[in-house]
Amino acid sequence: MGFQGAFVFLVLLYAAVMVHGQPGNVKPRYIHFLNQHVNAGMTTQKCTSYIGYLKLTETNSNRCKEINTFILADKKHVNNICGQAGRRLDNNRDLYESNKPFPVVTCKLTSGSFHDKCEYRGSKSTRRVVIACDQGWPVHFQEDTVIVNGRK
Repeated sequence: MGFQGAFVFLVLLYAAVMVHGQPGNVKPRYIHFLNQHVNAGMTTQKCTSYIGYLKLTETNSNRCKEINTFILADKKHVNNICGQAGRRLDNNRDLYESNKPFPVVTCKLTSGSFHDKCEYRGSKSTRRVVIACDQGWPVHFQEDTVIVNGRK
């Protein structure tokens, strides 16, 4: 195989990896994001049990997480926010807002201070979501935006 053939092969291999998998440095953050924020079957009644199951706490702490939002969608639809289903925010090159609203469950801490003693109350709403993307993959839930009568 000549130089051109080897170059074409490497380009195709790189494209296949990028289409089917995340770069090694992105994958752990992507998986953490999915576990923590994407659950099509989440309900308001599951907040306490599911957050306990995931052992979600404040960053670098054993304290109860004050709030956690779950996007009620499959990962494909959430992934697309980093591309054609989202728009890059003007003030930050890594943040993307979804073009369309998603149903979400927001779990807010009602009692407890430390993991295993956390109690949550859930509420369901429809909102645009803002996520951070790294090399085209969602890695952080930033916020959501309330939609009222079809407008922010």
